[in-house]
Amino acid sequence: MRIGKACRPALAAALVLAAVGCGSGGEMLSGHGDALPAASDLNPAPREDLRRGGRFVWALSEYEQQYNMVHVQGNKSDVRRVLGALMPSATRFDDKGGHAPREEYVLDYGVSEDGLEVFYELNPEAVWSDGDPVTWEDYEAMVITRKGEREGDFQIGSDTGYAWVEEVVPGDDDFSFTLRFSQPYADWPALFDIVYPQEYMEDEELFAEGYAGQIPVTAGPFADAEFDDTAQRVTVSRNEDWWGAPAVLDEIVFANIAPHGQATAFGNGEIDGFYLGYDAASYAMLRGTEGTHFTRAINNGHRFIALNAGSEMLSDVRVRRALAMGIDRDILAEIALSAVDWPVTGEVNRLLRSSQNGYRDNSGEIGTYDPERAGELLDEAGWTLEEGAGFRTDADGETLTLSYVVSEEMELAKDEADITREMLADIGVEVEIQSVPGNALFSDYVIPGNYELAAFVFTSSNPYPTDAQSTYGGPFGEKGEAWGNNISFHSTEEINELFDRLGRETDPEEYAEIANRIDALLWEEVLTIPLFERPGLYAVHEDLRNWGEYGLAGDYVYEDIGWLAE
Repeated sequence: MRIGKACRPALAAALVLAAVGCGSGGEMLSGHGDALPAASDLNPAPREDLRRGGRFVWALSEYEQQYNMVHVQGNKSDVRRVLGALMPSATRFDDKGGHAPREEYVLDYGVSEDGLEVFYELNPEAVWSDGDPVTWEDYEAMVITRKGEREGDFQIGSDTGYAWVEEVVPGDDDFSFTLRFSQPYADWPALFDIVYPQEYMEDEELFAEGYAGQIPVTAGPFADAEFDDTAQRVTVSRNEDWWGAPAVLDEIVFANIAPHGQATAFGNGEIDGFYLGYDAASYAMLRGTEGTHFTRAINNGHRFIALNAGSEMLSDVRVRRALAMGIDRDILAEIALSAVDWPVTGEVNRLLRSSQNGYRDNSGEIGTYDPERAGELLDEAGWTLEEGAGFRTDADGETLTLSYVVSEEMELAKDEADITREMLADIGVEVEIQSVPGNALFSDYVIPGNYELAAFVFTSSNPYPTDAQSTYGGPFGEKGEAWGNNISFHSTEEINELFDRLGRETDPEEYAEIANRIDALLWEEVLTIPLFERPGLYAVHEDLRNWGEYGLAGDYVYEDIGWLAE
């Protein structure tokens, strides 16, 4: 079978509209007709305009413990931010959704005309920090593990794409191989978004503990990750053995600072950049200050309220639908976005960004604020509101009480929870807000399912909606019991089937149509209640370049981040 060199253009590129303005002041015409910011805003500068050396202190909102992103506990954006400087990946995306092999690791790749084979030609110069070369066996180990074929307790977050790989065929040397698929996978460039050394994917103990609280083996433009558990900082240094363009910076310091304190730390010069999002107080504090650049670009993420359908209280879809209709999403979007001068809309598609072709709002009746209908649904589900009572009870006298977990370090999230509690009280639903330590929110509550409601953000490291299969599909695994990254602990056969179709589809219009059908089904099942697209608003020192909002690109070119020369 003939293997071509990228036989078709990136599907994501076909999904993205062409009307993109220039720079941070440009506008993109969104899929729903509103003017939105540009595709990316990295405060850019050519490498030759940057001074070699220096330190960048980058504020993160959590001090993470699990740095194996394949592990269900490691699937977090702050983990990705650190590992992006240190670990291999196969593809470099751009802010319009296009893709190319990341040549520091993959010199060439491509897909066969029938879509059943993808070849990889690896860069033989790529080496792990322990001196071993990065070979096809490291990639094969990733496939086998992510397919869920290892014996033992490998807690995998996602098998999307990998589940269809029937065989990894070695090439003529250690630096080439071919994936053979049981069916075409349209979004194959999303595979190998991170690669670990072979032994850390093969050994059960190393898989769980090898990258816990440490990053022992790396292969990136930065290396030597040092953890300071007291200061809650991770410092990485320029990799002097790096075979690509050398990193401009001497080091990057990832500092855990509570979100409500990041603007103050930035103003005091303790940090050089942070994600501001929709923090009105931080925006007001820093707006107009000399030396501050605010990025304005589309972020590849959205904020939502997650519902644990595995909880007894939320197992009835009528209750979940009532919650969706009892929350005024437009008010939450207005409160969040207007204060930071961001385009206000509560319209969200879980799979497609407003910058992508085919985007549409699929919320329908369920996503429309209608407290009267919400009350009717709760009555139908057996939760009645007795005259004079504050909250609904069932036939056994049990009150409809939901636990809403929130990080005690995120004032914005606590305010959001308070507003949601008031809205749901109007339809007779009691909400108890449980403030928990930020570092425990996901590991101890959301991921194991110890919650009913929680609000946070999903972001993606690539432009493809198929990545969301692990979030909304399942269960998977040999016994069909593992939910992986699906923290709603619920899905349907139709949702899973449509995700499989999405992964095979190569026509952009049909691809978008399938994505919209999935989003509509997710509204019907109410796995989440989308609130708004995440603002691509970062605060960054004006002299720090090639860092900020990357949009659909999914990651930074870490070796190009640096300080403007005087």
